[in-house]
Amino acid sequence: MKINPRLVKVAGGYGLTTSVITIIAFLTFFYLGQQPWRNTLSLIVDVIVIGTMTFVATKDFRENENGGELRFYHGMTIGFVIYAATALIFALFYTLFMTVIQPDFLELYRQSMLEFLESRKDMLIANSSEESFQAQIDGLKDVSVSGLALDSFGKKVISGLFLAPIFSVILRTRQR
Repeated sequence: MKINPRLVKVAGGYGLTTSVITIIAFLTFFYLGQQPWRNTLSLIVDVIVIGTMTFVATKDFRENENGGELRFYHGMTIGFVIYAATALIFALFYTLFMTVIQPDFLELYRQSMLEFLESRKDMLIANSSEESFQAQIDGLKDVSVSGLALDSFGKKVISGLFLAPIFSVILRTRQR
């Protein structure tokens, strides 16, 4: 089975656009002091952007590039290209951001996470143990640029893996 080149072109364009939007959202949250690495709203924005762009790209391909027809695998391929491109481009940007644009980022990250853990110390210890809490504190020194980039990559891929099949089913057309 040969992949339709128009499918890759449409998905690639939307994937690039989605990447730019997620980068802008990250920078906006960061420079507004919202700590996007632990801000639930940032994660929700990523899921909404990836979901919206996947839906729009799939619908665009169906209506404008494929004569009103869409198979499940078309939708899954479009979704994969979008979320994989977004995850990869964002992870590369995030690595660049942490090493070049904001070289003190790791220290800022560790400090904010330490403050977060300390503010919830009693709750965390009540739900697990003092040793578990201390292990989390000690683990902050092992946080790395590659680990954070991989974490952001994984979150974006997981959101895409969840949404692509849903939109593929909703937008597919019946075979004649």
